[in-house]
Amino acid sequence: MIRREITTANGAKLWLLVSQVEHAHMSGELARHWREAFTRDVVDAIAHHDDGWAAWEAEPKLNPETGAPFSFLEMPVPAALVIWDHSIAAAGEFGPLAAYIVAGHFYNLLNNSEHAKDPLAVAWLTAKRKHRTGWLDEWVRADPSQTLEYAKRAQQMLLVADLFSLWLCCDSPTDRNRETILGQSAMKLQTDMLFSQFQFSVQEFEIKSFSHDERIEALSWSVGVHPFPCRTAPISLPAECIAVPAVPYASWQELKAASWPVALRWRLVEDTSTNGSPT
Repeated sequence: MIRREITTANGAKLWLLVSQVEHAHMSGELARHWREAFTRDVVDAIAHHDDGWAAWEAEPKLNPETGAPFSFLEMPVPAALVIWDHSIAAAGEFGPLAAYIVAGHFYNLLNNSEHAKDPLAVAWLTAKRKHRTGWLDEWVRADPSQTLEYAKRAQQMLLVADLFSLWLCCDSPTDRNRETILGQSAMKLQTDMLFSQFQFSVQEFEIKSFSHDERIEALSWSVGVHPFPCRTAPISLPAECIAVPAVPYASWQELKAASWPVALRWRLVEDTSTNGSPT
């Protein structure tokens, strides 16, 4: 789950809670429109690479210290491994290459984290190396024209689409106070890699409120990207989330009762000024 705090015009602090499954669907849409065309199994794998979160997000655990639901950046390793295994299994429904790149995605995240040498992590990484070798062999045997080079490009596409979508959900600015969730997290190195490839400039931002009260109904951004990575422009990326006052909660049920749905929409346009910046 993505948890983002924003401040409304009247000073109220809200959490926007975006499902990992929803974020992954945005990643898939990016891959579907990317300048390099990828096969359907790769696009489907990217769009569903976080499907393992669905069960956890149906009733997420709250951090007892803050009364907020754990974000994807705060998940305890044992819980994350279970979620990742479910995501890999779901990706396997699209074929061995899909399983290979989704497993590789989480393998790289864990292997580059501070938890890489934890006994549970070491065992998981060892098992996944073996599984990935098997999936890659199966994929190549099915069609010898399929190459390791393509598998590597598909792996990189998953990472880029994931980071691209995460930046939109987590860090795409809503005001002049442009705090960065990803840049202050363990994913800073991966995020910096994204910014080495693309420049972003938020050209428009709009908050729409319900007519009968001051609750946010929708947020929309127009984001310039240079160089523009998709075959056509503009690209529209919608998502749904829930908003809730940013206060401690005793349970998910209490939080859910205080929440309401919010529509999110990003419109990606070609930025020819080359003066964009990641924030």
